Amino acid sequence: MNQFNKTFYIYKSSYIKEEVPDVSFLPMLMRRKLSSIGKAAIYVMNEIYEKNDINLVYASNYGELERVKKLLNQKNTDGEMSPTGFSFSVHNSSVGLFSLLNHINLSYNSISAGENSLAAGILESIISDKDVLFCFAESIGGLKSVGCLFGITPRDDAIQVALLPNNDRKASDNSFDAFVKFLNNDTDEYISDFYILRKLK
Repeated sequence: MNQFNKTFYIYKSSYIKEEVPDVSFLPMLMRRKLSSIGKAAIYVMNEIYEKNDINLVYASNYGELERVKKLLNQKNTDGEMSPTGFSFSVHNSSVGLFSLLNHINLSYNSISAGENSLAAGILESIISDKDVLFCFAESIGGLKSVGCLFGITPRDDAIQVALLPNNDRKASDNSFDAFVKFLNNDTDEYISDFYILRKLK
């Protein structure tokens, strides 16, 4: 099947912007170790997660860049880095931790594609032939995170969406705000450089 001519479903979505969310559902020691982007990502994933094994896709432009900067400063001043800080500094730490917390045994993928990270993560999720929990999170330029539970079979509460090629090179907007508007029914299309998501009536 041509992956740029398919339909899929959005079962659930959630997003957060600017505010560090309440993650009191996590154990206290774990909460203290998480950065703001980690808290935002895990909060959004928890909001839409359904209790079953599911593929995970995580996308971020810069990941844990703020934590990496702290580690480098620590290395310069103390001559060593915190092992715990290092383990939480990798790009996929949020999705890895979420999969461990929920005993998810299926694969997950972590994507970084610069300014196209959100659009690339969405595409990676929806070309799958399985249900996928997708999360995008970013802290550089303001904290934000959005998540979607994508699926391949219809449900009463689901939004049916077509994935189409952007052959005519329509003006694109890969931004977080543009995707949130699409999820909130403020627009019927989300247009990236290479594809269009169009809601079906």
